[in-house]
This record gives sequence, structure tokens and C-alpha cells, in this order.
Amino acid sequence: MLKLEEWMDLQSLYQAGVSVSEMARQSGLDRKTVRRHLLQAPQLYQRAPGPQKIDPYRAYLRERWEQGVHNACKLFREIQKRGYPGARSQVGCLIQDWREEEAERAFVRFETSPGEQSQIDWGSFGNWGGRRLYGFALVLGYSRMRYVEFTQRQDTESLLACMIHAFHYMGGITQVVLADNMKTVVLDRANGEIHWNPRFLDFASYYGFVPQVCRPYRPQTKGKIESTIRFVKGNFWPGLQFASLLELNRLAFEWCEEVNHRRHATTREVPYERWAREGLRPIAGQPDYDTSYASFRQVAKDCLLSYRGNRYSVPHRYAGKNVVVKEPVDGGRIWICCQEATIAEHRLAEGRGQTVIDGEHYQGLPGRKRLEQPDASAVPTKFMLPELAAGPGVGRHHPVPEVAVRPLSVYEEVAHVATV
Repeated sequence: MLKLEEWMDLQSLYQAGVSVSEMARQSGLDRKTVRRHLLQAPQLYQRAPGPQKIDPYRAYLRERWEQGVHNACKLFREIQKRGYPGARSQVGCLIQDWREEEAERAFVRFETSPGEQSQIDWGSFGNWGGRRLYGFALVLGYSRMRYVEFTQRQDTESLLACMIHAFHYMGGITQVVLADNMKTVVLDRANGEIHWNPRFLDFASYYGFVPQVCRPYRPQTKGKIESTIRFVKGNFWPGLQFASLLELNRLAFEWCEEVNHRRHATTREVPYERWAREGLRPIAGQPDYDTSYASFRQVAKDCLLSYRGNRYSVPHRYAGKNVVVKEPVDGGRIWICCQEATIAEHRLAEGRGQTVIDGEHYQGLPGRKRLEQPDASAVPTKFMLPELAAGPGVGRHHPVPEVAVRPLSVYEEVAHVATV
């Protein structure tokens, strides 16, 4: 490989009018090699980069960069507290690449008017208790008020329940709710037309907001919620310890209260102070949208229906009819409805194979003894057939009744009286 100094010498001779043959003679190179180097730029030798002291802190610095901390001195002090042994120059070189990256993907920031838009999204937070853990977040576009809640489901029912909790926390609803292209919001797109999830569309109609989704592969369309999810992962989540999902959501609520009273890096104002100017549409007095899981069942002739491996009673007049079983997102109980009227309510049985009976459901049933409600703490009652002795036909007929054994002379006397 030709060194940079040698390439510059060839260029100088060429500019002075020296022939290729003379340049080959002076440099000791072949004429073809001289011609090739005159037409090409020099290939500089690049050493493969080795490990740097800043490498273990790249992820943290990137997270802080996305949160809006772009000052090299501040970032250097933060990682110094975390044990960084290197110099500040490495931090400067690292964020310089990010500044150039920002310039390449620059866009105009979209700011919304008070009460105009809120944004929602999910974040993944690994596993807990043998199941996936998800974080729901909602942020108001104008004031930057944040709400965070954790669940172990990402289905439509959980999404709508979290949104209702966020509406109550914010004290109202914006005109528009912007979401990602998740299946719980958008089923698909065809020829530029959005096919909405019917239940989400019904939910939007109930609360009176306009649903919108961001353009595919354009995360900056909903940059406020994207930065909120990153902020939760970088500021709230690290080192967090909790014993239950209830405790986790309590900690998340306390964190939201703290950050919503803290000055925001973009607006330079406290979200709670700007929230007073949001002018949200209130929902006070409006019943919450029913987000329960709904399942259709048919009631058997014994006035029981099966749900999730257990059996539950309903009033006897609904035997043989189709009903709807509703289970709230937080579980614990079920409601059984027929033609939108609630006909029974039960505790949700744990495990499988249990029978939950309300004795009132059998009152007035003609020719039947009213069933007693079994003790909830006891093992469910099992109805046992009478035990039969061994013999042919056992299990197919009722037990043979006992009869008295008499001598045949008795029947002869009775027959003689009958003939007279």
C-alpha cells in the first residue's frame, strides 16, 4: 500500500509535467502502478478501534441524551459518579456523533394547543412473576403531564382500563388521542384506509375524542410519548424493588406526582402549572366505560353455567338460555347478564372444578328442594350415588328393594280364599 507521502510526491511530479516512465524510474514502481495511484486517492491504513473506558456507559449516556441532556460537562459528571475513570474528551467525542445524527434526522417540532392532544403507548419491562410486564403511559401534549400504570396484559380490555384511569388522573379528556399502530387500536390498513378496532372506536365514541394513529415508521410523530417511555425506563425503573403489582403501581403513581411537579426540560415550566391551562373536557358524573372481559355461555338445565373450569348458578328461570359472563380487568368477581340486565353476581372461584351456588337462584322451583350455598372455604360438595353391592347390572339400575321371605303354604291359603 502506497503511503500518503509517496502519493503526494507522485502528484507533485505529475503536476510538474514529469512523464509516467520517469516517475516510475524515480519511485521504483511499475508504470501501471503509477497510473493507478495517479487516478485514485490514497488508501489510508485504519487501525481497528480497541475497547474504551467509556464503553460501559454508552447506554446510560444515550438514554440521557434522548431525555434532552446534551451538555457534555453534565453528562461527564453524572458518569463520574457512577465510576467512570476516563477523561471528559471521550464524552465529547461520543456526543459529537450524536449531534451530527440529530442534524441528519432533524424535523420541525410539533407543539399542540391546550387540550388539543394526548398520546398513549406501551413499554416492555421484562418479566415478573413468570409473566410479561408492560407499562402503559399517557402524556398531555401541551402541559406534558404524565400518567404511568403497569399491567401484565396488553389486550384491548387492559388498554381501555388504563386509559380510563389516566382520564381520571388528568381530570378530563383531550380532543384527540394519538396512538401507535397497535392491534388493539388499528386492525390493519388497506389502500390508505384505516380499519379501526371496533371496541376502541366504540370507546372513543363513548368519551367523545377523535382517535388518531401515527404514520408507520415515523416515531417522531409521537415523540412526546416515546420520550416519556424512555424517561420511565431511565428514571423510574432502574433499581426498583416491589412485592406486588399493586405496590408497583403505587410507586408509579408517586413518581408521576413527583415529575409532574418538576420543571420540564422542553417547556421550561412545571407540568402541573401548565395543566391548569389545558381546559380538558371533564368526565365527572359520566359512568366509566365497561371494559370487562365478555364471554357468551348457555345455562344448563341444572341452572349452572361453566366459566374458566368452574360452574356458577343463575336464577332457575334462565335455564337453557344464552347469557353473557363479564369479568372485570382486575378480576375477583363475575357478573352474569341476560339482555343487558345483570341476573347474578359471584366471587371468581380459584382453581378448577369448583361449583359456586347461590341458593336464592332455586327458590320457587316446583318439586325441587332448595339447594344450600356451600361453604366457600370448604371443598365443593359432590353428589354421590348410593353404593351398590357387586352383581350384574350394577351401575345401570337402582338398588333392588328388600322383600320378606315366606313359605309357599301361605300363598296357597291366600289363593284358596281368593277362589271362594
